Amino acid sequence: YESINSEKATRFYGIVNKYIQIIEEKTKKIDVYGVLDNILLAKHFQTLMMDIGKDVQVIDQVTGQKRSACLADETHCAIIISYSGQTEEMLEVAEIYHKRQIPFISITCMAENSLSRLADAHLYLSSREMLHIKIGDFASTTSLKYLFDVLYAGIFSKNYKKNLETKIVVASYVDDRQSEDEYINEK
Repeated sequence: YESINSEKATRFYGIVNKYIQIIEEKTKKIDVYGVLDNILLAKHFQTLMMDIGKDVQVIDQVTGQKRSACLADETHCAIIISYSGQTEEMLEVAEIYHKRQIPFISITCMAENSLSRLADAHLYLSSREMLHIKIGDFASTTSLKYLFDVLYAGIFSKNYKKNLETKIVVASYVDDRQSEDEYINEK
């Protein structure tokens, strides 16, 4: 069990590091595509990345997704999210990126699927939910949040000092929260 988990973890972080390297070395803009609740988590990732000066575009209108993919160039990379890996709109976007040889990472369930076969790298969501018969999407939402956090932390750590300085400057202008708790109040 430990050997299997260790091997899976090594593979997972290898994929994450490969994509982080693409983002750091070749990319000026990250395009994120998804539908429904995935967009909300993508917007959170966008905010985190914006705070360190990274340009993330979350394309949430299905009608604009193919158009945006057509306008992407070699300075872009993408993250395409589909739980099943078979969402028609996401496959159409992936085909555009694939044909134009613009790198993208797919985030889908653990089964091999059409989207993962097109991707340059692939990350897996927890596959503990049925598509339609479920009380909520707890596992997939939690695992997508985790994947975005891992990508963000990896990108942040590649240039830690500069990213921390940028984040502090941005926070000084946009975050005016205060607390009476001296432990968390930085002012």
